[in-house]
This record gives sequence, C-alpha cells and structure tokens, in this order.
Amino acid sequence: MKEAETKHEIIEQYYINTVEEKKVSAGDQLPSENEMASIFNVSRHTVRQALTYLVQEGWIYKERGKGSFYANKKLKETKKNIAVLTTYISDYIFPKIISGIEEELRKKGYNLLLFNSNNDIENERICFENIINQDIAGLIVEPAQSTINNLHHESIKKLEHNNIKYIAINANCDEENSAFIIVDDEQGGYKITNYLLELGHKNIAAIFKADDLQGEKRRKGYIKALKEYDLSLNKNIVGEYITDNEEMYIDQFTKKILKLENRPTAIVCYNDKVALRVIDNCRKEGIKIPKDLSIVSFDDSSLAVSSDVKLTTIKHPKEEMGIRAAKCIIDMIEGRIDKPQYTYSAELIVRDSCSRV
Repeated sequence: MKEAETKHEIIEQYYINTVEEKKVSAGDQLPSENEMASIFNVSRHTVRQALTYLVQEGWIYKERGKGSFYANKKLKETKKNIAVLTTYISDYIFPKIISGIEEELRKKGYNLLLFNSNNDIENERICFENIINQDIAGLIVEPAQSTINNLHHESIKKLEHNNIKYIAINANCDEENSAFIIVDDEQGGYKITNYLLELGHKNIAAIFKADDLQGEKRRKGYIKALKEYDLSLNKNIVGEYITDNEEMYIDQFTKKILKLENRPTAIVCYNDKVALRVIDNCRKEGIKIPKDLSIVSFDDSSLAVSSDVKLTTIKHPKEEMGIRAAKCIIDMIEGRIDKPQYTYSAELIVRDSCSRV
C-alpha cells in the first residue's frame, strides 16, 4: 500500500499494521465508529471510508448490530472451505451442533460445506470422496456406526495425503493421536445409573445403541454403577439395537420387559428419542411414568421437555461443541495446534421422570 496521505488512509494503515504485527487475533473486535472517530480525531464519515476499504481488502469483517472484527488476511491466499460430515443434519441435537460450527466459521471468514452420511458407512465413503475432490481445508466429522467403523480406511489416508485437517466429534477415531471432541459417555452412563440406584432402584433395565461408540461407552458406565452396588448384570433386561432396526427393536424390547414377572422399576435409555418411544409404549400398556417406571436418558435435547414427562438426562453441549470444533479445526489449519483432544464431563440434569422406590 502506498504511504498514507489522507485521514482515512492513516486509519486504514494503522489497522493493517495491527494485523500484520500480530497484535490482534482473527475475531477480535475493533472499537466502535464513535470511538475510532475520537481516537483519530476525524469524522464518522472518514471512519466509514476506512472501514469500507478494510472490509473490501479482507482485513476486517462486519456483523450487523455487533460491529467490526479483525479477519485473517492469510485466508485470501489459502483455502477457505471447511466440510462438516455428520450422521444426521435436520433433527435431534444436530441442528444446534451445526449452528455452533457455522457461526464460528463465519466469524473467522471460512465457508461451511455440509454433508450427511445418514449413519451409513457406504454413504460416508461417498461423502469422503466428494470432500476430497473439492477445495477443502479441513473436515469436522462424526463417524458413522463408530463401533465398527474406526475411519481407518482409504478415505482417511486420502485426507492426509491432501493435507486436509480433520477432527472427530461425538466419537474419537481409533488412533492414539487423532483429534477429537467428545462427551465422557462412560461417566454419563455411570452417573445416570447411580442416580437411580441412589433412589433405591435395583432392578434397572437398559437399552443402548450397539453400532456407535457412545452406546458402547454408556453401557460400560451402566455396568460399572451396578457393580459398585454389588448388582450382577441381568442380560435379559439389557437391550442393544443397531441403526437399521431402531424403532422396531425398541417397541419389542419395551413390551418384553413390561411383561416380566419381576418387572424392572427403572430403565436407562440410550438417548431422549429412545426414552420418548419407551414412554409411548408404556402408555399403551397402562404403565405410568414415573409412578410405575422411572426413565432416564442422554443428550438433554428439546425432546427431553417436549412431553408431559420431563426427562432426567445427561446433558450434551451441542452448540458449544460445535463452536469448539470450529475453533479447533481453524487452529489446526492455521498451524496453531496439531491434534487437539477435548472431553466434556457428563452433567446430570434432574427432572421428574424418576421416583424413589
């Protein structure tokens, strides 16, 4: 840029120097227009001239109603696209996760490309091929069917060959040093089961998803809590389903345990969706929640409070996880961190779906 001569050029050069000398980070906020006018002793019109130029040249970006923020100028010379590949997109907790990712990427000048595997390994493979063949800098991925799919396949090798950074959410890849952000699901399974045990329940049924790591770890936590109370695992009241037969299995399993002579007094459900389906089946059989059966679940989704039974559940950070995942993948792309790993502690949310024995 030529040597600053006019007042607005002086302002422009000041903020360009601030970025180049790394005195600020992308996403840091600039002073308001009034504050800048006071700092440089100029009119707001002059400030707006400077800001318009800085936006056009990619040094800053504006957000309506919030103000002006520093951008990463290096993005003009690097890839700006980040892919997000999740098992689902439009329902349950996924809109909030994706919203958190999108908000953070937009603030930092990156674009989001969204892909959906529908929790199917073959669909995931096709999505990977599409991602690899596009101008992608990084990938945030929730692995499909993560107990039988550790992402150790050609797709991961191609990501690495193309220098595409990646981080997994809700399940860590089967690598010692892979990047991931997860909730401590084993701790969650333990906490939610221990809560029932503290209420006096001993005959506790459970239903988990068998083809993802979250289900496997929640089951481990459930078993750990039972052992601490010297209770043996009764496999007849522990159900495990896979993605393809979810609804049918839940219906059949619930009807089976409700007909047992020694009927369970509580049930641990893999997530809030499962819990609501169990509740529907209980109603058909005249079983009242929580009077006749206590129910606990996972994720604290909008479904947890959508019916007259408000679910006691383990919280999923959702939007916060999305924001963290976006920050991590940007830091990986821009070389500030190699392979970040973060685990959220399991937080129990107590509502009215349980009663004391």
